[in-house]
Amino acid sequence: MDGPDELPSSALVLPVIQTVPSSALPPLERDYLMIALFVRIQHLRFAEADILIRALLTAGEVTPDLLFAKAVVENAMGAHEAALSTVRQLEQLSPAMAEAKTKATRRARMRAYIKARASFALTGELDDEARAALDFYLRHGSRKRSGDT
Repeated sequence: MDGPDELPSSALVLPVIQTVPSSALPPLERDYLMIALFVRIQHLRFAEADILIRALLTAGEVTPDLLFAKAVVENAMGAHEAALSTVRQLEQLSPAMAEAKTKATRRARMRAYIKARASFALTGELDDEARAALDFYLRHGSRKRSGDT
């Protein structure tokens, strides 16, 4: 397996999947691992989060939540090309909806931010797709609700 065609360990290429496959892990184990993953992201422990992401992907987990976490970690670690690729996979697997609930809107904004940031980091400019992503990010900014202080 050693040879010129071997990808570096940081380049994890996932097949494009149109439907979410059934999990190889029991639901409680999967939920525990996802919680462990998001806690590590919250505490800015991106290298540890990346290890968990790779383990889950190796176990056959390809879900929108996992791909979202993967894009966030890649963005935070400066792997802009990988982050852009992951956001595109996520958009194919789970397209953002215009009338989404608050959580989905926040995630769609984060996707748009990662796409625009990664595109700019790679090319030094925003192409049409990145401009549209940035526009979406800015238009759907957090708005205070009437009960917020």
